[in-house]
Amino acid sequence: MGLLSKQNRESNGHSSQTVIAEGTFIEGQLKLTCHIQIDGQVKGNIETDRCVTISAAGSVEGSIRCDCLIVNGRFLGQAYSKSLQILENGHLEGEVSATEFTIEKGGVFLGSSRNITVEEVVPLTSVKKRDKTLPEQNKKGAEQYA
Repeated sequence: MGLLSKQNRESNGHSSQTVIAEGTFIEGQLKLTCHIQIDGQVKGNIETDRCVTISAAGSVEGSIRCDCLIVNGRFLGQAYSKSLQILENGHLEGEVSATEFTIEKGGVFLGSSRNITVEEVVPLTSVKKRDKTLPEQNKKGAEQYA
């Protein structure tokens, strides 16, 4: 079968992955429903209900909210994840909130960490619903002080 056969084009949500290639620079906000592997550079926020992998060549500056985070490159910012691993080439500077936090020999962590329970990890769908209600809540709060 060819590379572009129907079987290869069919999307499978459980195995799909986005790759930011080495030499690529992206600035902005990424919201995904699949795994992401970062071999290039990202400056901004990443949100996914799957796994984020920062390879040895990759770097991220910003915040990451995901199910699992694997850092083998450089990460500067805030991480909110169920499972977080810093591998032997990984370097993480910032604030970490995670249920499971592992640092392999050779991995570097500079910052603060907070252990959270699984119940505290909010699915992205809940975050989206909450974000939509915030402006109305702010109006009600402002009315109290007017």
